[in-house]
Amino acid sequence: MRIYLPLTAPDRASLELASTRLELPAGRAAWAVTASAERDFPGEDLEDLEYEALQDAVHVAYGAGSPTQRAMVIALDVPDAAIGDADDGGAFGVLLGTSASARIASFHVTELDAAAAEADDTDPALLWFDVAEAREALAYLDGAEAAG
Repeated sequence: MRIYLPLTAPDRASLELASTRLELPAGRAAWAVTASAERDFPGEDLEDLEYEALQDAVHVAYGAGSPTQRAMVIALDVPDAAIGDADDGGAFGVLLGTSASARIASFHVTELDAAAAEADDTDPALLWFDVAEAREALAYLDGAEAAG
């Protein structure tokens, strides 16, 4: 199952080593399109639901940082059996029911910092980075301009 996680300090340490996997503890909050979420939005396209789950994770990532920082969300693949229910987290919030070794699929970094995104009335625009571009994604997160 594809999950979306706001970047944490331990995640960053792994990414700085160019890891293509993250070790995730049981109980970690994530956002995903579960069967339950699909039932809650009948007729919605899976890609649209994944976009909404990603945006939920982005807003949490913004809330965890300073207003002058961009946010990063990591897209990962975990076994379906690792996903547990969450009491909060919106329609797409989940908790990892067991620890899992997750394969990184991509990185998504906001174009705007949190304060600028709050002033904007649209969903935060995201730059997509391949799993092999962890260092570039982190550099952009830290304020370096993305290469064209």
